[in-house]
Amino acid sequence: MTYDVYFHNDFDGRASAAVMLAFLRSRGDDIMHFVPVNFDLTKQWLDERFFVKHALFKGPRNPAIVLDFPYHPGAAIWFDHHPTTFKKEAWKKMFRKDRFHRLDPEYLSNCHLTYTALKENFGWRPPAHFRDLVKWLDVIDGARFASAAQTIMLKEPALQVMAYVDGTEDDRPATEAFVTLLAEEPLDEIAKMPAVRRMAKIAQKENLKGLAYYRKHLKTMGDVTLIDLTATTISSLRFAPYYLHPTVLYGVRITKKGRFYHMGVGANPWIKGAARKKHADVHIGELMRKFGGGGHKNAGACEISSKKDALAAAVSLIPVLNGE
Repeated sequence: MTYDVYFHNDFDGRASAAVMLAFLRSRGDDIMHFVPVNFDLTKQWLDERFFVKHALFKGPRNPAIVLDFPYHPGAAIWFDHHPTTFKKEAWKKMFRKDRFHRLDPEYLSNCHLTYTALKENFGWRPPAHFRDLVKWLDVIDGARFASAAQTIMLKEPALQVMAYVDGTEDDRPATEAFVTLLAEEPLDEIAKMPAVRRMAKIAQKENLKGLAYYRKHLKTMGDVTLIDLTATTISSLRFAPYYLHPTVLYGVRITKKGRFYHMGVGANPWIKGAARKKHADVHIGELMRKFGGGGHKNAGACEISSKKDALAAAVSLIPVLNGE
């Protein structure tokens, strides 16, 4: 059977698609259309006939696989690990877990969830190199980095591949080729490829420039930092606030993505103990649902149509994150 796969356009989504591709090919199945998606599609996604009506590609429509993206009842196969996945209460009520449809927020990455579900539910024996992929996606998507510096210096091969993913976000052919490559080759080998090495070196230099920009423009308000990156091409460094201010609890960032303004919010993953318990009741993913987005307890994002509204939304979160 031939499928179309819709996956969140980040490393976790692409890795999930790669795992799914390897599984399908082991059964004699395949994927016709690789479709990276993001939260600017939320309004269209709410349409029951989305997979029939959308204009994301031309050609025949095949059964849809959805990975690392909100639930849709039209998906033949769906795996997600976001607790904010249900965008309609009616869809939540109608959802029934089976071997083709699974939600499990306990997984740090959707790649790991997909890998495990396919092994357990179908007896699949995945390629050995996927063990390293799953390990690193748990680190990356679960923010289990050793330090904030690790995310900026990008010394490890997996993080260099991550830089390539970020640098090809808007390149549909490169994204499709990468998913196929990730299904076949280990991260260490992919990191040696000239295109990946070039992108990684560029990212390392840009990260240092970005760090200088953050030093100058990052605003700190109590336990929260805010950075507006909409007027610059500087890279969005999610963990730079905690490199510069190790004791802050939360970082809020605004970036421009196409026609939309992206608001990302994250908790400092290196804060432990009493300081973390101080705001234990804050669930960032639930906060993002108010703006049409979602996420996890300690990280979330949304897409907003205007810069004015995005900044207003960010400002409205500051007192909430500060526990006021």
